[in-house]
Amino acid sequence: MKLRIAAVIALLVVALVAVAASLGVLPGPGAATAATSFLTATASTTDVTDEVAATGTVEPAQTTALSFGTGPVVTDAGSSAASSSSSSSSSSSNASSGGASVSWPVTAVNVKVGDRVKKGDVLATASTSDLEAQIDQAENTRTAADISAAQASTNLANATTSTADQAQVAYLNARNADAKAIAAEAALRAQAAFASLVAPADGIVTAVNIAVGADAPASTAVTLASSTLQVTTNVVESDIGKISIGQKATVTISAVNASLQGTVSSIAPSGSASGNSGVVSFAVEVLLDAPPDSVRAGMSADVSVVTASVTNVLAIPSRALSGTAGSYTVRVMAADGTVSVRDVTVGLLTSSLAEIQSGLQAGI
Repeated sequence: MKLRIAAVIALLVVALVAVAASLGVLPGPGAATAATSFLTATASTTDVTDEVAATGTVEPAQTTALSFGTGPVVTDAGSSAASSSSSSSSSSSNASSGGASVSWPVTAVNVKVGDRVKKGDVLATASTSDLEAQIDQAENTRTAADISAAQASTNLANATTSTADQAQVAYLNARNADAKAIAAEAALRAQAAFASLVAPADGIVTAVNIAVGADAPASTAVTLASSTLQVTTNVVESDIGKISIGQKATVTISAVNASLQGTVSSIAPSGSASGNSGVVSFAVEVLLDAPPDSVRAGMSADVSVVTASVTNVLAIPSRALSGTAGSYTVRVMAADGTVSVRDVTVGLLTSSLAEIQSGLQAGI
């Protein structure tokens, strides 16, 4: 007799059968009665895919702070040091090694918030008049220090036994003063190279804190967000072991009806618990491949990372399985309605489907 192979997902027993069971009058194993109702599914050939799903937020992969007198300060997304790095660099950029403050009167602002810029674009410029005056002073100080050091060297060479110690001290002090003067001049001259703010890479202007005719602030003048975007999300501890750097991901951004490809670029080395549930999760960053201009920082995104897959295999719903790994069974209903239990070998097991490697066959 040809049997119809079906995996029994759930067994629903009517109230009358429940009463009969309590009285010990139910038929033995393998016999189905008219009072027993089964929910079944046929074993079929399909693809089985295991994936990790999470939600996150689109953000620029890097943020660049630009200030007059110093080089760009680049901060990777998610870095807690972002504000402190920009602030400390900007403050130091407006002072020479000697502590003198440098004013940067803004002469041109070529961008506004929201503008897209290319690498090498000049975003703003400032006058170097105050800086040049300080450089002249520093040069004079350095020249005087050079002369003093040279004289101290001569005095040391001509010192007698009784004056040698004093001449040595004077020479060392003169050398130190000369070195300090040289460093101060060099620091001021180095700042002159940053009288114009130049985009170090393609990006989007997110902040402009300067205006023509006013001195630039000690803090960041212009902020750029990189045009390279990523999604930052959190993956629960039960799934984090399935994720690895370099894995491909599918990112869905409903706000612009976009389905994009990306790559896992970063996984936090340690997790943290959040919310009332106390579930530990790990920060994961997914770099987007060529996102369209319609995708903007701050948008919500759904991330799916395929961790394992098999194609064209026999599969049944996962909830039809009984037992544990290495010892799974499934209930099978024959064409005459009788139910038997079969041992099965399970391959890839996901929350929805189970790959059956042996113990069942597809179809009728």
